[in-house]
Amino acid sequence: MEMSKEKYEELMRRFSQELHEVGVTEDLTSLIKDQANRTPNQVSISYSNETDKFSYRHDGYMIEATRAVTLTVRKC
Repeated sequence: MEMSKEKYEELMRRFSQELHEVGVTEDLTSLIKDQANRTPNQVSISYSNETDKFSYRHDGYMIEATRAVTLTVRKC
């Protein structure tokens, strides 16, 4: 099966947009790239990052919420 250049570019744009919507940061992406360059034969690379954190204190109670994004790259 041969993939045309236009189809490849469309898939890469869609993949990039989905990463952005999930909240993957440039730092997280660069950590994955650096690890892949250091150890190219590694089967799986994974990093997590907290993108948002909220905390509220009142009358001795604390409400805390965090959003964590985990990016995992595996060889198939």
